[in-house]
Formats: sequence, structure tokens, C-alpha cells
Amino acid sequence: MPGSHPQDMDNALLLEIGAPLLVRFAALLRTARTHDVTNQAFQRQVQELLGLIGRGLEEEQEIALVAVADYFYINGVRIKAQAALLSVYHALMSEFEQRSLGGIRFLDGVNAAEFERFIQLFLAADDSGVSERLAEAIKEANIEHIVPVAAVELEEDDLTRQLEDKKDPATERGRAKRVFWRAVLGTKKIVLRAKQTGRPDLRHAKRLVQPVVDSILRHEYSIVGLTALKDHDEYTYAHCVNVSVLSISMGQVLGLSRQALADLGVAALMHDVGKIAIPAEVLQKPASLSPDEWGMIRRHPLEGVKMMIRMPGLSPLTLDSMRVCLEHHMNFDRTGYPEVKREWGQATLSRIVAVADCFDAITAHRAYHKRPRSSFEGLQHLMGPARVQFDPAVLWALVKTIGLYPAGSVLLTESGHVVLSISPNPEDLRRPNCRVLVRPDGTMEPEESGESWNPMPADQKVVRVLRPEETTVNTGEILAA
Repeated sequence: MPGSHPQDMDNALLLEIGAPLLVRFAALLRTARTHDVTNQAFQRQVQELLGLIGRGLEEEQEIALVAVADYFYINGVRIKAQAALLSVYHALMSEFEQRSLGGIRFLDGVNAAEFERFIQLFLAADDSGVSERLAEAIKEANIEHIVPVAAVELEEDDLTRQLEDKKDPATERGRAKRVFWRAVLGTKKIVLRAKQTGRPDLRHAKRLVQPVVDSILRHEYSIVGLTALKDHDEYTYAHCVNVSVLSISMGQVLGLSRQALADLGVAALMHDVGKIAIPAEVLQKPASLSPDEWGMIRRHPLEGVKMMIRMPGLSPLTLDSMRVCLEHHMNFDRTGYPEVKREWGQATLSRIVAVADCFDAITAHRAYHKRPRSSFEGLQHLMGPARVQFDPAVLWALVKTIGLYPAGSVLLTESGHVVLSISPNPEDLRRPNCRVLVRPDGTMEPEESGESWNPMPADQKVVRVLRPEETTVNTGEILAA
């Protein structure tokens, strides 16, 4: 390539294999949890992963996959956390954290037999006692070409210096990303466990929700901005987290106490647990539902209550969660479901969760929609035609939570800038925290190091919200970064 520096070409190869390497490694771990190492599916995953590593070793002395400051690097080059890669990215980050693992070095000569032994030991290190001696166990197994690197051994300063945008992992956004994705992965565990046991683990849910409450009470709203991410594999579980985050923030606007916010967050996290009882082919059907299928969907509030009843004891938290499960689709004007023949007042927590649930659902990606509503269009819908279905005070709390231009909105300013709303600014609902996409002269801002407005300057004024089809920028990747 004329004019290319050799290092640029090396980086290009590393960037090319980086994301597939994460995907293959995560797939290998999933397969190994359900299949023996002799299984054909496992062996195929091993060969594909070895193929990627082999390509890298043709140019490099070793391939080092390192996790630090919420990012993965391959030989010092950061692997971008694109929207479609998020679930893999954060699942692997969780695996590394659980083992206090900073990285893995793959050396020339690595083979399938070593990989089999390594994966078996890696999975055995799910147990904290085993994880402490993972490196020792790998040496004892005569694995010479796969070398674990403990997190404490990493020279974090050297690696974080390579972040082009110089993002500080201690920033509000860095903390928000950790809290958010731990909640998504934790919710997945709760749901999968509830499928086996028939009842949700509210204690685990409380542990996931508490950091969200702390964030909101510190007036840190970056985590609210992360609820705009919808196009990724873990959206089923992220929806529960999104509803919890939005509910907690709305509850804070409405003046609820810390304890009430924590209970609200748990109830919101569990609001859809009854969907476990609905066949997956109905939940995931990419076309209109038949009357019978719609009847199944309408049963999920009752199924959620039945699951909550199986909880040992009836604590106030269990009762709150039970009521939210039952009422979150009833609607403020009682036009929803399940139908109740007698006079029935929707509980305060249920009114809050109902608004959060509807806003997140109508802005989510659905295969049978030409395109989902943008976050701005979703807000317009709730404040317009749908407003009679919801408590007016809670709708106002939603506006105070997400702002007039919710995260994900692409805005044209009076000065001619095109900017992306990243998170709300409670001090002024008209001026969110933004990333500049296009300057008035038409030049595009660099995706990795573009200018940020935290918040939008007072001399800037939004003249129009652009529709998704009016911009070619991948807003999901910027929101995920």
C-alpha cells in the first residue's frame, strides 16, 4: 500500500483479527460449558480460534489479549467495542475479572491439545479458590504456549496511554459502563436461574441495583444515556436493566427515599420475569401475533406474580415486585391488561415502571418494524397520543430524566453543527451532553477523538432533530464507546 507505514499495516492486521478473536474465544467458552472437549462443535471452535491466532503469529512474535480499563487490546491495539460486539465484549470482561486475569499470551507453537487443557482449567477457575492458582495449574499441565497474565502484573499506565481518546476509566462514564454491563450480565444469570428454579433471586437483584441507585443519587446520569443502546445481542436482558435505570432516575425526580429507590429498581428489574413462561418462538416471532399468541403475551403479568409467590416469605420487597409484575401493563386509565372488574388503583411503583417499560420497548429494534422509533420519537409518542395511559407526574419525571433530546438523538444546531446526544443534562433539559458529528463547514469529526460538549454550550440552540435515515453515522458505536 503506497505511503503506508509498516506499523500501520501491522495494526490493520491486529484490528482485523481482534474482534473475531473475542467472538471465537467467547463462543469456545460457551461451547465448553455444554459439551465435552472431544465434541465436534468444541473442536471446530478450537480450530477457528487457532486459525485467527495463527494469522497473527505470522506477523507477530506473540498474540497478547489484554483487558484493562474496560477495554480489550490485542498486542497494544484497542479492539473497538462496536454495538454488535458489546455482549461478547462485556461477557469476556466479566470472565477475566472473575479470575483476576489481566490477559492471555498466545505464543508461537500453540496447538489444539494445549487449548483443550487450557479451557478446562479456565472454566474450573469459575471457583474463586481455583482461580487464585490458575497460572500454577497451567504450568503443572505442561501448557507452554498459553500464558495467563494476572491483572496485578499489567502496566496499566502504559496501556491506557494508547487510548486515542484518552478516556479515564475513573470518569463518570467509565463507572457507568461497568455498573450497567455488570447489571446486564447479572440479570441474565438471574433469568436463566429462574427458568431452572421457578423463582427469581431478589437478593442478587438488590446487589445489581444498588450501584445504579448510588450513581443516580450522586447525580451521575451517564448510565441513563447507556439505556439508548438497543442493537446488541443481550437486549432481552438489557431491557430489564434499562427499565430499572430509568425507573430509579424517575423515582429520584419524584422524591422517593433511597430505600424506596432500591426497591423500585429491583421491582423494575424483575417486571418481565413472567415472560419466562411464554414459549421463545412467541416472544421472538418476527411477524404479527395470532390472537392465541397475543393471549399468551397478556398472561405474563400473572405468570410473574405466580413466580413471586414461590419466594420464601413475603417481604415488602417481594410484595412490591409482585405488584409491579401484575400492574405494569394495566395503564393509568385502566385500558391495559390484565383486566380488573373492580375499582383498582395502580401502585406508585407500577406507574413509574409502566412509563419506563413503554419508552424502552417502543424505541427498541424489532424485526417486523421498518425501523424502530428514535428516542426522540418515542418521547413524542408518550407525551402525545399515549399520554392518557400514564400518570402525568411520571411522564414529567421521564422528561426530567432523559431530557427533551434523549440519548441517541441526532441534533442540528443553529450554528450548523450536527451533534449526537449522549446523556441528559438535568440543569437544562434543552442542552444535553453531546458528541460533535459534523462541523458547520461539513467536515466530519474523527469517530475516536471527536469534540465533546459537556453539556451543549449556552450559545448553541437546537433547530431540528434529524431522523435516523438523514444521517449515515453509526450512532450505536459512538454511544457504546
